[in-house]
Amino acid sequence: MMRKYRRLLWWVLAGPLVALVATVLWAFPFLAITAPSGSKVLVVEGWMDPGALQEAAALAVDSGYRHIYTTGTVRPFAYLLNDGEGLELELQAPAQGKLDLEVAGNIGAGFILLADGDTLLSSAVAPDPRLFRATAPRPLHRLRFMARENPSWHGPAIFIRALSLNGTNVNYLQRASWFIRPWQAPQPAWPTYAQSARSELIGMGIPESIITAVPAYGEPRSRSWGNAHAFSIQAAKDGITAFDVATVGVHARRSRSLFQRACGPSANVGVIALNDPYCTRENWWKSVRGWFTLLKEVAGAPEADAVSLKRLDR
Repeated sequence: MMRKYRRLLWWVLAGPLVALVATVLWAFPFLAITAPSGSKVLVVEGWMDPGALQEAAALAVDSGYRHIYTTGTVRPFAYLLNDGEGLELELQAPAQGKLDLEVAGNIGAGFILLADGDTLLSSAVAPDPRLFRATAPRPLHRLRFMARENPSWHGPAIFIRALSLNGTNVNYLQRASWFIRPWQAPQPAWPTYAQSARSELIGMGIPESIITAVPAYGEPRSRSWGNAHAFSIQAAKDGITAFDVATVGVHARRSRSLFQRACGPSANVGVIALNDPYCTRENWWKSVRGWFTLLKEVAGAPEADAVSLKRLDR
């Protein structure tokens, strides 16, 4: 009888052990795939960190990609501004209510927040983020945030950590937004990761004429699906039938599947797995972050089969 229980215990323990060994040996190479399509069109997922974007920029140059699309959903309302710089936003529809602004800055710096030309907030800032609140008493169309000058300091003076209206990130509510800089014409701001990634790639030396930002507005349940679906609309418009997706490490298989599902079976979708220093084939199993990253992708692998096709509303 004891021998029977020992054998049963062994089989109970063997299942998880086999699963663990299979994960260690098989999961990483299965997920972190690199399989180029041969196309000279590259899609760069804009949510990636600067190191991955730098690698994507080098890939674009070294592999001779002729056009780059950057994708991305709405980002937090977070900006660094130099003295005298500002942001202006036009809302999709007039709105009123409670404005919450979280901002930090250098000693001696300050800001002004205007709503349709009227001053709602004006204050000095502290090195640690502080929450400022105001109420828009009537429907507003435009917001303007200006960093107040501090002549004794050179470099970024203000960090806007968040700006919300009635609890909603203002980036979801804007129709258009611009950087306001001294002696320059207004330049488009970055309400989504698609636009911020485009700006970063340009700063890394990629010609702006070959980069198209493809923002995914709205609040999709899946950031990756939001990116893929928004790109599929742009690809159909531009006649793109083959492309490579540049994404991070073990996210590669899921990204490829989602872009394939979004663009249809006739699209030739390649993928490039960029380096993730925290989750490489050699080190992922040595840290909690590595395990979390890999197991998250194992769990998310069937996502392409689970998503429903629907147009993202801007």
